[in-house]
Amino acid sequence: MRQVIRVLKTPVTLIILLAMLGYGAAWGFQHATMSDTRKVATCVMTDVGTKLTPGKVTVRVFNGGTKGGHAKTTRFYLTTYGFHVVSYSNSERAVITTTVIGNSANDPEVRLLAKMFNGATTEGDGRLDHVVDVIVPTEDQQFDNPPAMSVPVTGPVCLPPITSASETATPTPSPTPSATKKKK
Repeated sequence: MRQVIRVLKTPVTLIILLAMLGYGAAWGFQHATMSDTRKVATCVMTDVGTKLTPGKVTVRVFNGGTKGGHAKTTRFYLTTYGFHVVSYSNSERAVITTTVIGNSANDPEVRLLAKMFNGATTEGDGRLDHVVDVIVPTEDQQFDNPPAMSVPVTGPVCLPPITSASETATPTPSPTPSATKKKK
């Protein structure tokens, strides 16, 4: 009996190892040939009536200065007025004035957010999701008081779907491409 077990132990072990190797090769081949195209987040045409209000705008806030805390302060300011701030973090891009970046500099969500700050500049980078980035400088930004609470629109506006309240104001581990893009 001992001799039978000794004789069978080596082939059984080899079969188990070959099965594990085969499974690993199949798994590796499947993942190596998998499509790398990811679903691009797009906006949804939303009928907001005749004016766009802060409750429909999704924002990411970035600190573009050397002193900490400005992104967090700006996040509190924007959420007070009803904006959906989905993240706040630091940016590698340094700014002198508050910079608002969206799909286009003339989009209603960009114009509404820019009206919240005195002297804010606007930029467009063609993003498809229509989330608006705000990069704040080291110097205290001047908030418009009282801020504009709406901008007029004609027809539906392309806006990102609003995320749940549990996802609001969660810091992101790294800045987005628009936040790290250097100004030419």
